[in-house]
Amino acid sequence: MAKFENIIIHCSDSPWGNAKAIDEWHKARGWKCIGYHYVILNGHPEPHKEYDSLKDGVIEPGRPLNDDNWVTGNEIGSHCLGYNDKSAGICLIGQTAPIPTDAQMNALIGLCRHLMNTHGIPVENILGHCETASGKAEGKTCPNFDVQTLRDLLI
Repeated sequence: MAKFENIIIHCSDSPWGNAKAIDEWHKARGWKCIGYHYVILNGHPEPHKEYDSLKDGVIEPGRPLNDDNWVTGNEIGSHCLGYNDKSAGICLIGQTAPIPTDAQMNALIGLCRHLMNTHGIPVENILGHCETASGKAEGKTCPNFDVQTLRDLLI
């Protein structure tokens, strides 16, 4: 059992998606379920569908979390080696610009503020996957935007 220390921001590296699709992708890799705790949609939840502005910025739950300060059991993510047992993982649907969309960024700011307040996570502990040791080792660019911009907005 570990205390929450970080929020790790990811992108799906796909132009479309939702929590159900990511859950299926992760299960196909042999994981027990979706590795992220939250998924923020970009308005393209399904392949070959028109952009839906009502879906852009929608936050879908992934792996369950409760509101205490400890990461235990099924709450332990599968999204960032070395951080899974002490972080919340947020995945933005998208690959490249515009990621995040304005609606995704607004949702991300609100979600990060909630997690920061609920779990006592300082703004400097919000990291892009590419800023972690395992992300750097794997050559990740995820979440494909400068997370310092997000941290600056949260100060």
